[in-house]
Amino acid sequence: MQGHPTMPAGPDSGYVARRTQTGAKTDTPLIEIPQTINIITADQIRNQGAQTLGEALRYSAGVAPETYGAASQFDSYVQLRGFKADLFLDGMRLPDGSASTDWATAVVEPYGLERVEILRGPSGALYGQSSPGGIVNMVSKRPTATPLREVQIQTGSFSRLQGAFDFGGPVDPGGQVLYRFTGLVRQSQTQVDFMHDDRLFLAPALTFRPSEATTLTVLGQYLRDRNGRTSFNYLPTSGTLFPNPVNGRLPFNRYAGEPGFDRFDRDQAMIGYALDHRFNDAVSFSQGVRFTETDVYLRALNRNGELLPDNRTLNRAAFRIDATARTLTVDNRLVARFDTGALRHTALIGLDYRNEQTTYNVGRGLAPPIDIFNPTYGLAVADPGINFQTKSASLRQLGLYAQDQIKLGNWVATLSGRYDWTSVAARTTTVATQARSTVHNDSGAFTGRAGLSYVFDNGLAPYVSYSTSFQPTAETDFFGQVFRPLTSRQYEAGIKYQPAGVNASFKAAVFDIRQQNTLTADADPSHPFARVQLGEVSVRGFDAEARMSLGQGWGLIASYAYLDHKVTRSSVAAEIGRRLAATPVHQASLWADYTVQSGGLAGLTVGAGLRYVGNTTDPSNTVAIPPHLLVDASLHYDLGNASPRLAGARLSVTAKNLFDTYYVSQCGNVPGCTLGSRRTVLATLTYRW
Repeated sequence: MQGHPTMPAGPDSGYVARRTQTGAKTDTPLIEIPQTINIITADQIRNQGAQTLGEALRYSAGVAPETYGAASQFDSYVQLRGFKADLFLDGMRLPDGSASTDWATAVVEPYGLERVEILRGPSGALYGQSSPGGIVNMVSKRPTATPLREVQIQTGSFSRLQGAFDFGGPVDPGGQVLYRFTGLVRQSQTQVDFMHDDRLFLAPALTFRPSEATTLTVLGQYLRDRNGRTSFNYLPTSGTLFPNPVNGRLPFNRYAGEPGFDRFDRDQAMIGYALDHRFNDAVSFSQGVRFTETDVYLRALNRNGELLPDNRTLNRAAFRIDATARTLTVDNRLVARFDTGALRHTALIGLDYRNEQTTYNVGRGLAPPIDIFNPTYGLAVADPGINFQTKSASLRQLGLYAQDQIKLGNWVATLSGRYDWTSVAARTTTVATQARSTVHNDSGAFTGRAGLSYVFDNGLAPYVSYSTSFQPTAETDFFGQVFRPLTSRQYEAGIKYQPAGVNASFKAAVFDIRQQNTLTADADPSHPFARVQLGEVSVRGFDAEARMSLGQGWGLIASYAYLDHKVTRSSVAAEIGRRLAATPVHQASLWADYTVQSGGLAGLTVGAGLRYVGNTTDPSNTVAIPPHLLVDASLHYDLGNASPRLAGARLSVTAKNLFDTYYVSQCGNVPGCTLGSRRTVLATLTYRW
């Protein structure tokens, strides 16, 4: 039996993946997982030209990425089945600021990924505290046993200039030491005036194989963003969501801040390893360790309320935020494969640990108003410093989990259970008065998953499952009171189909999710950035996805999701029955591409896609955001088909929102909206040898 790596080590060819490590923490066929799981392959990321995690997720059923629009430097806010998803890298949770603030949430560069796996529904039984909507697990590029050499240059909309490289292969003649070094540097403006998208990304990796039974891979990352301006580009509803009665609509590029004052810097570093050891053909051990450090500095002007009665003047306020996160994660897994009579077992036992320390320091100050329809920049704004609030928090979690995947003929039963011990603490200081408040909460919780599948010989697999999760937090409300842990459960029934002899996969599922103690934004405008806790939220729905990489050069991805979501219990009677903010009821997408197989255009790939997002609402359910339909397109050509001297060269052109459709991505409690991404055209030249 071959050893089982911590994650699938290489990319899948085409759009269809058949195995997963995310769904069970063991190397398992997708069709046997009793939950919906979707995999975005490296080919899909490349062919669609995804530049962010949000762009990579655009064609997945029931996923709502890019909620805060094109102006946001936070690519990490992703909704699954109506809830904010938790992000994992190589099976371990990324810092998300859950101890105090999401400003220090980690981000991931897609060029450094092999695949993205989406596990839908509560997954606490394997991953500890996690969202009821599910998790998004990204898989890093790993060292390769065969030489890999790739360089890339990209240009296009908004004066973009980007270079990237990806090198890998054996270090020694015997192949006992392998390496991978991936990097990217970008200098670019954006669709918003004065905002930049400058990035440096470096990811070295080394694999040591002292024996056939043991593999140790050391993984590092450094990411630096210098965006020059802020993500606080909320614009008034009058002029975005609704045409201004006097001045019409605001353009995509309108900036509400002050270029001479605003600033956003992010520095992020990761170092860790993945150890795999096979004791014999039946028993193997894996350990993953990672330390992550994230620092964010933000100085920005934000709109303060709606437009004044003259229909053009917007009040603003100055903000200063310093946020940090230091996180250590460890995950140990022991897998044993054995039989008891007619039953075949894949048994897993694991112990994981997470220690996240965060700080969140805030300053507030005055700022001059702006004529948002005819702005004049260059006004003096004083840095408020950290004059409002400082907060430090810690979250420690220790989890012991076990799972047994049991096969009897065509039946597959999956039984998972976990107990977590958590300790959360936070200390908040009001700068002006030096008043301090301290909260501390120790808790424990059991979460589980039970699923049953029947895999027919023709590739059809119906299943049912029940799963739970919980989310402790040291976050407090505006008055310093700690929130209760969030708990959730899901019932799911679905069917998967992988027809024999065809490179295709079909999935459909119905589900019912309930979450208690849900957090949402505080509707009181005098409580900026604060949140409150509701009673219960219900999300019921259906999602389906089809993926095909067919013969004769065709590829297809299709998805649809329906969500019936609402607040079912609350201490505030007016909130009962409200829909969840920024959560569409209907969502659908379709992507198809074709590669010419012969003739003078052999090697030319033409692709096109449609993305539909239904109507959404704001947290108070007083503002309706209309639906939008966007069109994407792509062209790829392997230049080696034109001349043997160009073998290994590939030219790609991708267009997103091809018809430059104007749309609003979301609106907040205090009237203000963010605009979606306008047309972006990028040309990429890649050379491999």
